[in-house]
Amino acid sequence: MVEVLVRGGGVAARCSATLDASPSTGARCQARWAGGGVPEKGAAGEAQVVIRLEREDNRWSGPPFPPHRGNGAGERSHHLGGREEREIGMSTRPGLLLRLCALTALSVGLLFTAGAAQATPVNRPIAWGCANIFPNAGWCNVPTGLSGATAIAAGLDHSLALKGDGTVVAWGCGNPSADFGQCNVPGGLSGVTAIAAGEDYSLALKSDGTVVAWGCGFPTDFGQCSVPGGLSGVTAIAAGQVHSLALKGDGTVVAWGCNGAGLGLCNVPAGLSGVIAIAAGPSHSLALKNDGTVIAWGCAGGGDYGQCSVPGGLSGVTAIAANQYDSLALKNDGTVVAWGCGAGSLDFGQCSVPGGLSGVTAIAAGQAHSLALKSDGTVVAWGCGGAASNLGECNVPNGLCHATAIAAGFVQSLALAQLCQTIAFGQLPTETYGDPDFGVSATASSGLPVSLAASGPCTVSGAAVHLTGAGSCTVTASQAGDANYNPAPDVSQTFAIAKASQTIAFGRLANKTYGAPDFRVSARASSGLPVSFAGSGHCTVRGATVHLTGAGSCTVIASQTGDARHNAAPRVSRSFLIRLPCKVPKVAGKQLASAKRTIATRHCRTGKVGHAYSRKHGRGIVLSQSRRPGRVLPAGSKIDLVVSRGRRR
Repeated sequence: MVEVLVRGGGVAARCSATLDASPSTGARCQARWAGGGVPEKGAAGEAQVVIRLEREDNRWSGPPFPPHRGNGAGERSHHLGGREEREIGMSTRPGLLLRLCALTALSVGLLFTAGAAQATPVNRPIAWGCANIFPNAGWCNVPTGLSGATAIAAGLDHSLALKGDGTVVAWGCGNPSADFGQCNVPGGLSGVTAIAAGEDYSLALKSDGTVVAWGCGFPTDFGQCSVPGGLSGVTAIAAGQVHSLALKGDGTVVAWGCNGAGLGLCNVPAGLSGVIAIAAGPSHSLALKNDGTVIAWGCAGGGDYGQCSVPGGLSGVTAIAANQYDSLALKNDGTVVAWGCGAGSLDFGQCSVPGGLSGVTAIAAGQAHSLALKSDGTVVAWGCGGAASNLGECNVPNGLCHATAIAAGFVQSLALAQLCQTIAFGQLPTETYGDPDFGVSATASSGLPVSLAASGPCTVSGAAVHLTGAGSCTVTASQAGDANYNPAPDVSQTFAIAKASQTIAFGRLANKTYGAPDFRVSARASSGLPVSFAGSGHCTVRGATVHLTGAGSCTVIASQTGDARHNAAPRVSRSFLIRLPCKVPKVAGKQLASAKRTIATRHCRTGKVGHAYSRKHGRGIVLSQSRRPGRVLPAGSKIDLVVSRGRRR
C-alpha cells in the first residue's frame, strides 16, 4: 500500500486514501485497512492512517521579554477509531540555575469536527509533577468531575481542557502575581475544535475557522492576543510567549505578536506553503511540510541554542515539538529525533532521546523534560536531570494507561488517559477438606483494598477461606476502582481440595460359644459417617448383629466407603473363636486321669482338684464334681473335682 500525505478541512493525514473534507465538516480519511475494505466512520481499530491535528511548542529566552515565564506546547495525532493528542510545555521554574528570562511555550489541542471519524472520549486529564513549588499555581489540580475532555494544553501558569461539546475549561492561575487572565475563558465560547496554552494567554480555534484569544494582561501583552482582523480558514493554532501562529487550510502560516521582540519569531519565510503542522517556541517557530520535512525560523537576538538547526536529511516527519532549548520531531517509523540544547542552554537531558524508543505516536517538549506517547497507550518521559530541575514531571504515574494525548507545561505533565491497576494474587496450594480456615492475600498496584469472592466448595469471609467440601475452589480477587483508578481486571486462583481421610475405631471381640445368642458389635468412623459390617467364617452379620452358625472362627469386617468429602476408610477386621458348649459329663467314680480326659472331650476344662479321705473309694477316684452332670455351659467352663486319698490311717 502506498502511503500518501493528504490534508484538508483542518486535518492532515498520511494514508492510502481519498480525502473528503471541507472547513465546515472537518476531514474524513477513507483508508484501506491492512485486512482490506474501508473502515466506517467512527470504527474502532488500527487503520493505516495517521491524522495530525496540530502542533506543539517551543520556548526561548532573551532580554527583550518579561523576566518570568514560559509554558508548554501541544500536538496530537489521530487514528481512525480513536484520537491521540500531544502537548508540550516548557518554562522557567524556581530553583533552575538560569537568569529569569522570557520563556514561551505553547500547548495545542485539536478536536475532530462532527464529520471526522473518532471514538467517544472516555479518558480524563491526569496531571503529575508540580512538586516542591511555592506558591503553587494549581497546575496539577485538575477540576473535580471534569469529564468529556478531548484535548489538553499545558501553559506556564495554567492548563486547558477542550470538552467534547466544544467548550473549554481552564485551571491553575493560583499565583496572583502570574494571573494575567489566561484562565478567564470568555463567556459563551463554544464550537471550539482546538486549544493552545501560551505563556500568559490562551487560544481557541473554532469550527468556523476563526481564532479567539484571551489573557495577555499587563505587562505581558506583545500583541499575541490581537488576532488579525479577517483571519479565517484556520486549521491549527500555536501559542508561544510573545507570538502566535495559525495554519490555514491552504497550507500557509500567519504569525502575529512579537511587538518589541527582535527574534524573528513572526518572520514567516517567504513562500512557505504546503505546511501541515506548526509549533511556537520562546525563540523560534517550526513548520512541518507535507513532504515530511521541517522548516525553522527565529533564534535571533541571543536565543539560538541550535534549535533552529534542523538536522540535514531529516525527512519522514509526522509531528514536531518546540521548546526553549530544543526541538523534537516524530518520524513515521515511530522514532524521535531531537536537536538543540547547545551552548548557552540548560541541558537537563531533554535532548537525550532514550535508546531504543520506538512505537511513538506523539511527542511533547517541556523545559527540562520531554514526553512521548506510545502506540500501546503508555507514556515515556526523559530529562529532568539534576535535583533542581526534577519537580516530578518525569515521574509518570504508576498505572497510567490508554493515553491518547500528552502535554508538557511549566512544571507539570498532562495526559488524557486512565489510571489502570492490576492485582497481584499468587497461586494457592492444594488443601484437604477438614483443614482449618486459612488466609489469602492479594494486593492492587493502586494500593486500594482488594475484595475476595469464592465459588465451589468453599466460602470467603474477609481474607479467610473456609472449605465446605472436596473438589475445586476458585477464589477471585477484585478491585472496583475509585475516582482515580479504573477497575482492575479480576484475578482468579483455583486450587484443589482433596477428600479427607478417615479411620475406623473397632475394638477386639471376645471368643464365643456356639449356641450363644446373637450379639451386636459397634465401630466408629472418625468422619462421623456410619460404619457397615460384614462377616465371614462361622457367622453372619446383619446390620450390626452377629449370628453364630457353627464352631470355628468368625471374622467381622468394619468398613466406611466415604462420601463427597471423605475418602473410604481402611477396613478393620476383628476375628474370634466359636467353641462348642461344655456339656458337663459325670466323672464321679472315675480315676482322675480318666475324668480329665472325659471333661476335655466335652469341651470343658478341669478346674481345681481337691483331695479328701474316703472309706469307700480308693486313692485317685473322683469323689465329686462341682458341675451337675448334663448341664450345658459355655465352652471351656471349668469343673472342679474332689479326688479320694484313700482311707485315713
